[in-house]
Amino acid sequence: MPCFRSSSAAVPRNVRSCAGASGGVRSSQVTMKLETTLLLLLGVCFASFLLHPGQVEGIQVLRFQEDRKATTETMAWYQGQLDPHRQLHSVTLCGRFYLFTIHGWATFFAIFNSKNDSGILEGDIWVERVRPVIARNWNFQLLKKKIWVFKWHHLCFTYDHTQHLISTYVDGSLNNHQEYDIVRTVSGVKARLGQGMMPRRSFSGDLTQVNVWDRPLSPEEVRSIADCQSDPQGNYVSWEGGWTLQNITSYNLSLTKLCDRDAGPTYFWFEWSAYLVADYLCLALGSQLPTNHTEATTAINAAKNSSLNLGSCYRDYWLAPNDIEEEGVWKIGNTPVDMNSIGWAAQEPNGLHYENCIAFEYRSSDIDCRTNVKCSACLIQEQQRFSLLGICENELRNIYFTAFQYNVSELIFIGYGAYHIQKVNGIWTWVNHVTNTTIAEMEEFFPDYPMGRRWWKLHQPVCNQKHGGRRLLLLSPCSYDDFTCDDATCIPLHKRCDLKYDCRDNTDELNCKLVAFPEEYQSHLPPRAGGREDKSLPIVLTIDVDFLSVRTMDMVMDLSYELALTWVDNRLRYQNLKVNNTLNILPDDTMHKLWSPQVSFVNTNGNQHTLMDTDTTMLVDRYGNAISRDPAAPAEVDIFSGETNTVTAKRKYGTVYMCDLDLVLYPFDVQECYLHLRITSATKSFLLFDVLKSSVNISANKLLLEYEVGEVVLVHGSSGMYSEVKVKVPLTRRSGYAILTIYIPTLVLLVVSYVTLFFRPVIFDTRMMSALTVQLVIATLFSQVSASLPKTSYFKMVDVWLLFCIGITFLTIIFHVMVDSKVNRSGGKSVRPTESSVTTSILVGQKGLPQKPVPLVRSKWMNFETDEQKMVMLTQITIPVVFLIFNFCYWIYIVTY
Repeated sequence: MPCFRSSSAAVPRNVRSCAGASGGVRSSQVTMKLETTLLLLLGVCFASFLLHPGQVEGIQVLRFQEDRKATTETMAWYQGQLDPHRQLHSVTLCGRFYLFTIHGWATFFAIFNSKNDSGILEGDIWVERVRPVIARNWNFQLLKKKIWVFKWHHLCFTYDHTQHLISTYVDGSLNNHQEYDIVRTVSGVKARLGQGMMPRRSFSGDLTQVNVWDRPLSPEEVRSIADCQSDPQGNYVSWEGGWTLQNITSYNLSLTKLCDRDAGPTYFWFEWSAYLVADYLCLALGSQLPTNHTEATTAINAAKNSSLNLGSCYRDYWLAPNDIEEEGVWKIGNTPVDMNSIGWAAQEPNGLHYENCIAFEYRSSDIDCRTNVKCSACLIQEQQRFSLLGICENELRNIYFTAFQYNVSELIFIGYGAYHIQKVNGIWTWVNHVTNTTIAEMEEFFPDYPMGRRWWKLHQPVCNQKHGGRRLLLLSPCSYDDFTCDDATCIPLHKRCDLKYDCRDNTDELNCKLVAFPEEYQSHLPPRAGGREDKSLPIVLTIDVDFLSVRTMDMVMDLSYELALTWVDNRLRYQNLKVNNTLNILPDDTMHKLWSPQVSFVNTNGNQHTLMDTDTTMLVDRYGNAISRDPAAPAEVDIFSGETNTVTAKRKYGTVYMCDLDLVLYPFDVQECYLHLRITSATKSFLLFDVLKSSVNISANKLLLEYEVGEVVLVHGSSGMYSEVKVKVPLTRRSGYAILTIYIPTLVLLVVSYVTLFFRPVIFDTRMMSALTVQLVIATLFSQVSASLPKTSYFKMVDVWLLFCIGITFLTIIFHVMVDSKVNRSGGKSVRPTESSVTTSILVGQKGLPQKPVPLVRSKWMNFETDEQKMVMLTQITIPVVFLIFNFCYWIYIVTY
C-alpha cells in the first residue's frame, strides 16, 4: 500500500511526514503535530511492508531524507553489473522524482569509477535549471517551466553523438536542444542514486524509474514514459536491476498511480470571518470563494468528507458574487454573473442596498457583508507556489514556498529550501528550520495572515539591514508574469505603473521608480561607451522641424523644432520599463540627477544651448528584455540593463539661426542655411555625435514665402576639439514674385522706351518725355528693390538687370538727341520745321477774291534717302542688338554660376 501521496496544493495527511519534519522554532504546536504524524505514518508504512512483503506490486519508489535534513548517508547503490570496457557514445538518462526540499541542488543519479571520482554520467536538479554531466562534460539547461517541490516530474537527458546534440525533456516535453561535442565516451563501474559528493548536493524526495540507455530515445519514447503509458527498462542501467538501500525507505505504486498522484482539487478551510476577510483569504491563496450553487454544493460535500475537524463549518459558506458597487448587479470583481447560477432561495435576494453579499447553506440568500460572519472554502484547482520577495535571495529554493493546512483556519508555508513561514506563539514567523533560528516576525496586521505586503521585524540581518529593524516583505501567490497588489491579488505585470488603477487597493501605481542609481554615480561625469576608457560615447541627435521661415532682409532663419538627444548610460539600472516608452517618462527630480549632454547652438545670437527644465521630457527607451528581478524589492520589479536601453531627452525649441545668404544670383539664387550644433559637455575623446543613427526630419511646409526647402541633411564635422554637426537646409528662391514685380514690368517699360524710336522725329518733345518717364520709373523700381534687400558690397543679378534697363533707356534718350540734332541741322544752322510748313497751304488773294492753292513746301529730312533717316534706322536696330547680347550673357551667367 502506498504511504505517501501528494495533492495539487495542500499536502494531505499522509504527506505531512515530509512537509512537517522541520524541527520547528520555539517547539511550536504545528511542528509537534507534524513530527507526531511522521512517526505514525512511518510506523504504518513499515508495518504494512513487514506484514505483506509478498503482496506489494507495482513500481518501486525510493524515499530519501524524509526529515529534509542534508546528509551524505542517504543513497542507493545499483546491484547490476556495469562493464567498465563498454563505451557509450550516445546515451539517455531518465528518472521520475518528487522533491521534498532542495538543499543546494539535488543529484539524483551518478555513474563513476571510484568513490571520490566525479560523475561520469550525472543528473543534477535546481529549481530553474538542470545539468546533465556526460563524460565529465556538463552544461546548464535552463528550464522553460520551473521545477516544483511536492509535485511529480519526469526528466530525461539524451545525447546523440552523431549530431553532437544534447536534448532535455521535462514531463515529456522538449525543453531545449544544445549542440555540444563530447569527445569522450561514458563508462563506469558503479552507479548511485540520491547523493552527490557533499550534503548540499544530496537528494530529498521520492525517486523512481531511473534508467540509462546506450542510445538517444526518440521524443515519442520519452513522451510515452512521462505519461505513464510504458515503463521500458534501460539497457545499461535498469531500474528493475535492483538497488541496495542506505538510510532510505521504499514503497510501490502502480504505473497509473504515478501519473494520478497530483490529480484532483482540494480546499483550504477557514472558520467564521467577515466577507472581505474571506474574499482576501481565497484570493491571497490563488483561489476564490465558490462562485455559484454547484461549486458551493461541491464544497459542502467535500467538507463532510474532509479529514480535518471543521467543527461547525460543514455548511453555511460565503459565495464570491456581490453587488456592493451597484445594487442589483451581482459581480465577481468586474465580471457580472448569471443570476440563475447562484441558486437563490425563495424570495431572495430581498435585502436591497443593505444586503450586498451571499451566504450559502443549501440555497443562497443575500445578507449584510459587514455584520455577518460565515465560513470560507477556497477551492485550489492545482498547487500554488508562493514567493517571498524582498529578502535578497538569488536562489529560488529560498524564495519559493508551498502552503499547507493541517487544521481549519491554520496555514503553514513550507519553503523549497531551508525556510518556513508559520505561526509561533500566535505570531507569524519566518524561520530557518535547518539552523532552528528565527529570521523575522510579522508585525500585527488585520487580517492576521502573511499573504501580501507586510512589515516584518528582523531578528537576523536581511539584505544588509541590521536585525531589530523593520522591513517590508511580500508573500505572493502570483506567477512570474504577474504583479502582486498589497492585498495579494494578482494583475498582469505590464499593467503596473501604466497610469491607471488595476489593483483593487490601487497599489499598482505606487513606487513606480524607473531608475536605480548606484552609490558611486556622479552626474557630472559622462558615461563611457561599453565601459571602455578609450572609446567615445555616441550621442544620437534627432531633430524634427515643425516650422521654418527665412527672413532675407535680416539674413536669419526662424525654426521651431523638437531636438532629442539619445545616449546610453551603462552605470544605471532601470526598473518597471514598458514597451510603450511614453510610460517610461522620468519625473523631474530623477531627470536632474542624471547626467545629460549639453549641445550649443553655435550660429545664434548669444550662448544658446539645450536645456534641462520643466519643458524637457526625459524618458527611457526599452530595447532589451529584463536581465533579472530585484531581489531586495518587496514586489515584482524587473531590472533592465543600462547598456541595452537608452535615455532620451527631448525639448521643443524656437531658435533664430544666422544664415549667410549669397545674393549674387538674386532672384534666381539657391541658398544653404545651417543649424550649427556642438557638444560642449566634453571633448570628442568622450562624446561624439552618432553618424549612423542621427537624423533630421521636417514636417513643416516646404513652400515658404520666398523659398522652397529642399532635402534637409546632416553634415558631420571632424575638425576642432568638440564633436559638431550641421543641419543643412537647402533653399531655392521662388523667383515668380520677382519676375512678376521686377522683370516683366521693366521689360514692358523697355518696350515702351524702344517704341519711342519709331515716333516721328518732328515730335521730339513727346519722344524725349516718354523715354525720360520710362527711365524714371525704372530708377524708382531699382530704388525700391534695393531697399527691400540686404545691403551688400557686391552686385546682385537683379541690380545688373535694373542697371541695364536704366542704361538702355539712357541710350535711347541719347539716340533721340542725336537724331534730333542731325535732322534739324541745316548748313550750320538748325532749322526746326513747323507743322504749317508741312501740312498748311498758303492761300493767295484778298477777301472775297477767289483763292488759288499754292503747293506744300517739304523739308529736306522728308527725303527717305537722307543720312538722317539712316541714323534713325541705326538706332532702331542697335537697341534690340544690345538687349539680346546682354540677355544672352546675363542668363548664361545665371545658369552657369
